[in-house]
Amino acid sequence: MSDYPYNFDVKITETLVYLPKHIVSQLDFGKSKRLRIDGEINGIRIECGLMPDKGKCCFMVSKKLQKLCGISPGDTARVSFDIADSEAVVVPKELQFALEANDAAMSAWEKWTAGKRRAQCHRVSSAKRVETRERRAEEVIALCLAELGMQTGVTPWQAFERCRCEGRQAFL
Repeated sequence: MSDYPYNFDVKITETLVYLPKHIVSQLDFGKSKRLRIDGEINGIRIECGLMPDKGKCCFMVSKKLQKLCGISPGDTARVSFDIADSEAVVVPKELQFALEANDAAMSAWEKWTAGKRRAQCHRVSSAKRVETRERRAEEVIALCLAELGMQTGVTPWQAFERCRCEGRQAFL
């Protein structure tokens, strides 16, 4: 038995998991149409956001996550989750150190939305090499400082272009 309050079996459709109506009816969306969840698919930990889709509620399951969970479109999977704090952001240590060393950048960082901070944290933490994570952390610092109108060795455009070339968005 799962420790999560919401549990159901679902058929995987391409890259989406649709929540059953009886689960959606129990959720409190409040003012937002989106909620963040922490949970598991077939025992593999997930963190993601629920999204409205044509009167239903779903979340994305990438091909990479499907492979990790041992599922494919058409398979049935066990989903368990709880509602997560929508403001929570796990900051990788390289970025945390860079932010703590720069008060101005920290000031700009704290003004960003949780979603924008999560996107930048993912960009930094997804790098395999320490050097790459450190470089990306410095690019985030450059973005923060650019928003304050301050100059750094990396222009906002350069940071954005590096993100774009890596197939990611900078969320300027």
